Amino acid sequence: MKDKKRLYGIISVIFFLLAIFILAVIDKTNNIKLSLTIQILLIIYLVRITWGCILYIKEQYIKKKYSYSIIMNLGLAIFLSINIFRQINLLIVDWDMVSINDLYNNTLNSFSYFAYLFLPLLIIVAIYSIITNIILIIKEGFYLQNLLGIMFGICIILGAFASQFVFEIIKHFEFLNSYQYIKKFIDVALNSILCYFYCITLSTLYCNIMAAKHKPEFDKDFVIILGSKIRKDGTLTPLLKGRVDKALEFAKEQKENAGKNIIFVPSGGKGNDETISEAEAMKNYLISKEIDKDDIIIENESTNTAQNIKLSKDKIDEINKNGKIIFSTTNYHVFRSGVIACNEGVDCEGIGSNTKWYFYTNALVREFIANLFSERKRHIGLIAVINVSMFVLVFIGYQYNLM
Repeated sequence: MKDKKRLYGIISVIFFLLAIFILAVIDKTNNIKLSLTIQILLIIYLVRITWGCILYIKEQYIKKKYSYSIIMNLGLAIFLSINIFRQINLLIVDWDMVSINDLYNNTLNSFSYFAYLFLPLLIIVAIYSIITNIILIIKEGFYLQNLLGIMFGICIILGAFASQFVFEIIKHFEFLNSYQYIKKFIDVALNSILCYFYCITLSTLYCNIMAAKHKPEFDKDFVIILGSKIRKDGTLTPLLKGRVDKALEFAKEQKENAGKNIIFVPSGGKGNDETISEAEAMKNYLISKEIDKDDIIIENESTNTAQNIKLSKDKIDEINKNGKIIFSTTNYHVFRSGVIACNEGVDCEGIGSNTKWYFYTNALVREFIANLFSERKRHIGLIAVINVSMFVLVFIGYQYNLM
């Protein structure tokens, strides 16, 4: 059913664009004033698609709370809003004088406008990402995963100047110089792809911040504490201690506000370089904080987040299959853990502990990559539809001298 809806959506976009192209050609060849009609139709259609994305986000949030499709649709809504803003701006400023050529070029250059407008901000973000990543390596050590922030910053800088690099390469292929629409399409395509990924980055940041700030209701029966690496002496690292402390904080607030106790479920197995399991280490810390042993259920077999949640849920079901659950993790990890929980069929909410400022950027990049990989088929499909549409738009523009 979802595949059919997606297919119908793509077909409707293609037919609408064809209708716009036909109206544009009629306007140009017959000198009929249709530009205002075309512009209003385009704005209405873009608003309709954007509103559809917003409704989908609302529906997904009610059903799952955590879903990578929420990030994708929010990014797409931002992406479409850029063009809507440009079209409305043109409509307000020159609504009685705008020509079909103005409308055409305005539509094609929307993404370039966005890229250049936010270029200074993107450069700052890239530099900040690289600097914080260098500090992370100095303080935490050199690991491959600790290079993500540097790689992300370099990609932003290269992306910002991608069209210039490509044009320099094209100059060496003389046969392409006779096909000006190909050069224009490459410029539009690169900027639209960059714009799309910038929007996905913004939506990823927003969804992760909102997930980390979310305050669950004080009616929970269990709190799963997601494990991570412990020290060689069996004590908790600052990152894992933060997760346990966050669970303790929620338990205290729930007791004060609702008078309800909560059962702790520390989750995590024993690594090859660990003296005891992560769950045991967390249990020892909880006991040191005066938590009764009877209020702790350990899950000490899991090796990743999916197993943390699934195996912990199995333990919980042995006591109360209808128990209300939250999980405690680090702030940057709340959204992705929620997505994993949804995929495992576990209905729960998350709370997040703070992390070091220099670590957050690198962690956010990791969440961004996880989103892209998880929804890769949809991302590729959307980018393909956008760029095929742009190619047809550019080709017709040159054929009928609309540009």
